[in-house]
Amino acid sequence: MLYRFVILLVSLSFLVVSCENTTDSENQASQDNTVNQQDTDPLVALNKQIAKDSTNADLLVERAKLYFNQDRIDRALRDINQALSYDSKQLEAYLILSEIYYGMGQAENVRRTLMKAVEVAPNDPRPQVKLAEINLLQRKLDLALGYTDKALAMKNHNPDAYYVRGMIFLARQDTVSALKNFMIARDQDENFFEALYQIGVVYSAQHNPLAIDFLKDAIKRFPNSFVARYQLALYLQDHNAVDEAITHYDTLLTMQPENSHIYHNLGFVHLVYLQEYEQAISYFDAALTIDPNYIDALYNKGRTLEEMGQYLTARDIYEQVLDKQTNYPLAVEGLNRLDRRK
Repeated sequence: MLYRFVILLVSLSFLVVSCENTTDSENQASQDNTVNQQDTDPLVALNKQIAKDSTNADLLVERAKLYFNQDRIDRALRDINQALSYDSKQLEAYLILSEIYYGMGQAENVRRTLMKAVEVAPNDPRPQVKLAEINLLQRKLDLALGYTDKALAMKNHNPDAYYVRGMIFLARQDTVSALKNFMIARDQDENFFEALYQIGVVYSAQHNPLAIDFLKDAIKRFPNSFVARYQLALYLQDHNAVDEAITHYDTLLTMQPENSHIYHNLGFVHLVYLQEYEQAISYFDAALTIDPNYIDALYNKGRTLEEMGQYLTARDIYEQVLDKQTNYPLAVEGLNRLDRRK
């Protein structure tokens, strides 16, 4: 998976635990149990286990993962620090710590943490993959590729490594190699959403109808994915499959009813493909209600009014666009068209 991932420097001298935290596990268990959680909650179960075995590094790391996934970063860090104080060779702790540092934007700490992870587990490919990711994000593409090579030398069945390789080649604008690696990642893990999605994105950019198959597969496996459905709706819109695009946009609105881009795209479909101008205006107005500075929606509202023959109102809209963004080219063209009508 491409990082959620913040890199934390694992310097145990930096990970200070105050005296009052020596009984923190028991206190935390009591606090968390009072937050309307059921006995089946994995956090509650972990709290009970840690209360009985407070120096168990594995349990502390598992609880840190839960806290991290809940964006409770302070508590995740505290558990990671305690775990490493009990077991300084706890690989999972370093991996989670690197994710936290990445989320905090501390790239150098990410790198140092992962190098420590390599030192602790030299034959485990996961730190190599994460090092590839951080170098990719910093556009150090040769270094990134080298780390994926190391990871695959350790373990060839490694969809994460192939996915990161795909992203590296994509950054190099080598779409053939990118697709090859995304496909391998997908073949090794048919539920690898990111690989499915990126294949769909690449094929969409190439106007290849295979984009539909991969994006639909991603949606089938992950029906709550907004980005895959949005990408599919865009592809269908751009390739004249208007009714199906509208169906997906309507579904997207149930997922994100305040998303101005969906309203804009629906307006565009009704303007350009269906010539249903009143409906287009209503969608552009909805987008502008959510985001009054949505320049494209404002311009397209003007364009719709122009198509409706409401030239004075269209002119006013184009001038509003230029007030918000000087030299917006389409608005300038719109005013020139209106001038020629005089």
